[in-house]
Amino acid sequence: MILKNIKAPTIAKEKYKWSNQIHNKLSYELWVNFIDDNQDYFTWLESTEIGKERLLNIDNIPISFRKGTLEQLQKGQALAEYNEKKGYHEIIIDFHKEFGMVHTTFMKPITKDHLRILLDMANYLEAYLLNNGTEIIDEKALESLK
Repeated sequence: MILKNIKAPTIAKEKYKWSNQIHNKLSYELWVNFIDDNQDYFTWLESTEIGKERLLNIDNIPISFRKGTLEQLQKGQALAEYNEKKGYHEIIIDFHKEFGMVHTTFMKPITKDHLRILLDMANYLEAYLLNNGTEIIDEKALESLK
């Protein structure tokens, strides 16, 4: 596995081709506990200025998007690594209740340190850290990344 080929790792209880085919779902409660226990690195969206602004303006959000926005603002999205120059967090971690999985978005190159944090999260959730839904990134894979 090559580090630069990992773009948006996910966490799930099983490998998958399509996220709607996941049968064994992650525990939302464990996800919340992990983020709460790691507030030195992660921040809940609702704790940020943009999150507070979205909540204040929730009535201005189209109804079709409102449910998803509210889910994000209720411990559904965690952020990390705020870039003061750019004015945003460069890592977004979403818990998808419908699919029972965690999805990541990186606005910077992924490092082994990032993957180590995600592997810690996956282990806590008793799940796999996956690349493309099919390749398991475990301790051995992490050490062998080029």
